[in-house]
Amino acid sequence: MSVKICFQLENSPDPIKVDAEPGERLTQVASRAGVTIQQTCAGSPSCTDCKIKVLEGETDAFEDMEFEEEALLGNVYFITKERLACQAIVKSSSKIFVPDPKKIHKGLKKQ
Repeated sequence: MSVKICFQLENSPDPIKVDAEPGERLTQVASRAGVTIQQTCAGSPSCTDCKIKVLEGETDAFEDMEFEEEALLGNVYFITKERLACQAIVKSSSKIFVPDPKKIHKGLKKQ
C-alpha cells in the first residue's frame, strides 16, 4: 500500500508529490522524485547534511530514530520536527520541507 510524500523545496513555490512504499528511506523517495537532498556521508549517518523538517503528518509518519540519528540530532523531534532524510524510513503520508542545499550549514529556515 503506497503513501504520499509531498516535498516542499525551500527554493520552489510548487511542492513535488510522489508515491512511496512503507519501508523506503526518504532519500530513496526524494531521488526517485528528482528532489535533491544534500548528503555528504552517503547515509552512514555522520554529517547531518540531509536534515529535513516534517511539516505535516503524524508523529509516526516515519520509523522511530535509531541510536546514530538520535545521537546526531538529539531527542527533540517532537519540538523541531527535524529528521535525517537518509535515516527516515517511511511509514505513512507526510509533507517535508527540504532546505536549499546551498544553505545546509546555516540551519533550517523557520516555517
